[in-house]
Amino acid sequence: MAMVRPVFVLLLALTVAGCSSTPTSTSTTRPQASASASARSGGTMDQDWFWQIVEEARKQAGNDPDAMAAFLERRFTEADDATLRAFQRHLVAASTRLYTWRHATAGDMACGSLGDDGFTDWRAWVVTLGRDTFERIAADADNLADVDDLTAGCGTGELFGAAVSNIYFARHGYEDDSFPILEPGGEPPAGTPPSGYPRNGTESLRKTLPRLARRT
Repeated sequence: MAMVRPVFVLLLALTVAGCSSTPTSTSTTRPQASASASARSGGTMDQDWFWQIVEEARKQAGNDPDAMAAFLERRFTEADDATLRAFQRHLVAASTRLYTWRHATAGDMACGSLGDDGFTDWRAWVVTLGRDTFERIAADADNLADVDDLTAGCGTGELFGAAVSNIYFARHGYEDDSFPILEPGGEPPAGTPPSGYPRNGTESLRKTLPRLARRT
């Protein structure tokens, strides 16, 4: 019995030591799992996050709106529904800021008569120009005059505006009307209709946007 006791004491000590180390190991892995889940969901999905993705798309796609749409499709294919909704909410909010009579007039001066669908796509195109340019144009439609190619937004923007919503509807079908989408507004644009309504590029309309008028 004298030879067995030290072995028993040693085994007991190793067992106690192993049990005491387990909680420490577990506590260090839980925060890592939480951080990983946050990264998968897109992190803080605020305006900075939204515009960072737009800028990333611009760099990857060479400022081509259709190529930017393809980038969004790749970027969000595996994203969860909450992330899709977050991006689309910011996109719709940005488009809504451009839903004014002055911006409608600016689009018509650059492209001719856009119509409701064309104006919706044109607003999506303005978003593809990046945050700085968007903010300038949102603040004053006459700042569209600073864009090098005024006709670049004519007939473009539709694919970019629909890229993320298409992913969502491919999963859930079009019966879900809770997902925010870009569509022609049912209400008139914000502000007062300019002199010369309907929008037709007449001289009275051009006077409301003098800088842009000098370029069109």
